Amino acid sequence: MFEKKIIIGMAFYGSKIHNYVDWIRYFYSEVKIEPLQHSKNSPEDLLKCTSLLLPGGNDINPVLYGQTNDEGLSRHIDDYRDKFERELLEIALKNSLPILGICRGMQMVNVHLGGTLHQDIPNHKTTNDDDLVHTIKVFENSILREITLNDFGNVNSSHHQAIDKLAQDLKVVAISISDGVIEAMEWREKDNKSPLLLVQWHPERMRDNDTNPFSLEVLNWFIKCQIN
Repeated sequence: MFEKKIIIGMAFYGSKIHNYVDWIRYFYSEVKIEPLQHSKNSPEDLLKCTSLLLPGGNDINPVLYGQTNDEGLSRHIDDYRDKFERELLEIALKNSLPILGICRGMQMVNVHLGGTLHQDIPNHKTTNDDDLVHTIKVFENSILREITLNDFGNVNSSHHQAIDKLAQDLKVVAISISDGVIEAMEWREKDNKSPLLLVQWHPERMRDNDTNPFSLEVLNWFIKCQIN
């Protein structure tokens, strides 16, 4: 049992949100998860929590990063969710809450901080619910390298959008070996900022999540940030 009560504020959207809940509770049953939705919560409800988790999900409106959707590449857009998650991010950043962004969550942080996205890329998503598996290269002098102790790793993916222009305050800390797609990001300068780790893969639904450091250690890092 932790001396400090840990409450993860999670943007609670999508049919696969239970994967995140199961992942956290499997390893940390004492951690409380606070579901946050625009239809039920105020963004300020995040102040009751000790962290923010932005999960995967549908595409972000490209208007938010200066592009159009004339070709219909961005799908199932939810402007209410986009707005609410950006408000959550503002509160988390202002109050130095730890932030974990997964897939869409990583993309949302990049967009919120001034970056852009590729609206459609090949070879990172299947036509069914199965995840692809591929190898990533991890860069030195990064939190990700420090916590996983690996220069390379196998991760899953299920996305058709990716980081294009990097937000000025972020740096790339992992890429896909096969095509250079950005797979993880952190602060360029982390002093006096929220602890932040952004990953493009889905650590919450890796089949080997109890042994793969790119699942287990990502979660361990997130929890430890809330203890210290």
